[in-house]
Amino acid sequence: MFLLFAGMCPVALISSDFHLITQPKSYDDAKTYCRHFYGDLATVHNLSDVNHLMASALNDSTRAWIGLENGRVWWWHWSQPDQILDYVNWGPGEPQNKSRDGCAAMDGRGRWFESDCAALRSFLCQGVGGTGGYTLVGEAKSWRDAQLHCRDLLSDLVIVRSAETNEAALRASASQTVWIGLFKDPWRWSDGSPASFRHWKPSQPNYLEGQDCVVTVFSDQGKWNDLRCGRRRHFVCRGARKYVTTTTAATSDQEPTRTTRNTTAVEIWTHLTVWASTNASSEAAAVSQLTPNATDGATRSPTPDVTTARLPSQPTGGSMRSENLILIRENLTWIQALSYCRKNHMDLVHITTRDVQEKVAAIAKNSTSPHVWIGLRYTCLFNFWFWATSAPGCYQNWAPGQGPQRDYGCRVTGAVQATGGQQWVGLPDGERLNFICSACAG
Repeated sequence: MFLLFAGMCPVALISSDFHLITQPKSYDDAKTYCRHFYGDLATVHNLSDVNHLMASALNDSTRAWIGLENGRVWWWHWSQPDQILDYVNWGPGEPQNKSRDGCAAMDGRGRWFESDCAALRSFLCQGVGGTGGYTLVGEAKSWRDAQLHCRDLLSDLVIVRSAETNEAALRASASQTVWIGLFKDPWRWSDGSPASFRHWKPSQPNYLEGQDCVVTVFSDQGKWNDLRCGRRRHFVCRGARKYVTTTTAATSDQEPTRTTRNTTAVEIWTHLTVWASTNASSEAAAVSQLTPNATDGATRSPTPDVTTARLPSQPTGGSMRSENLILIRENLTWIQALSYCRKNHMDLVHITTRDVQEKVAAIAKNSTSPHVWIGLRYTCLFNFWFWATSAPGCYQNWAPGQGPQRDYGCRVTGAVQATGGQQWVGLPDGERLNFICSACAG
């Protein structure tokens, strides 16, 4: 056995957590490399992270991949990083749930509506100059220019977390229509972490065909530009370097390979209901030979240990029951949600008929997250979806472009949209969402 240092490509250390790799790769190859030797492609959650990236740029012309990618599911986020969307006050018919960027405004009655982000409106900044409350800026600007204006004042566009703060914002707006700090886009971090911070170049992203991945542009203050994922670029990894064991020594132009398999992944049970994109019968047969505790075969970071996760005995956000379904208004990862449901009720809900789908859709509308976890999981080894325990039935309700129509990476699980058609989507299992448990009747 040889112990190899995981650094075969030229590396420029940006900070203790960021590593600029100067061997050009496509986005997917860069992501694979970072996950093997570090943690993942770089996540950038605030201006402090941007400054770390900029501090040791090799030259102004360098563009480097970061871990932001087009997830093709449009999410609502607050402008301020790390703020949970746990209160909404949409007007009738809102939001519009169209697959395009959108920004939220408040009308003269305090109701929110989805708007074109380029529209010019007055806006509210939050806590300008360290003061509480809100500041009304009467100059009409686009949503992004309004955001920059507030940030120049060391503030940000207003966030609204309750009916009381919504009423306070309405009073501050003098009952005129104003921008608030809520926006919608499809971008997500490859490691599944929250993705509310944005640092785009002007007129970006432009969503040209195939431009589903993002580079940081060191010559323009580290701002971001979307590019085609197949282009070869330098890239930035984030996380501590890993030591990797292998049975053979790697040459100077090889990357060492990992020989151990992950054994902590969520269980795959026998006799699963599956939706395969190719060769369903053979894949289902292969899975039927697996026993509980088998992994999905992917080399990746271990799945979080649900036995050590600190789960609430009672949801702090409250819950809602409808017959044998319980909506938990607590934002947990998929695995934490699965553990919670099995400990306190029966399981994450399985939607195997249209009747169950209609009941789930009705209760999901009361969630405080844009999507709601259900008991659906994807295996990247066999390339199909399955319910977390054996659940007969062939019913499906995938959103366009989701499910068997799409190729996913590993650690993807199923959720239902909280608004619109309440269709199913695949999301990284590290996202934190409300969830629906099934329970015994009565």
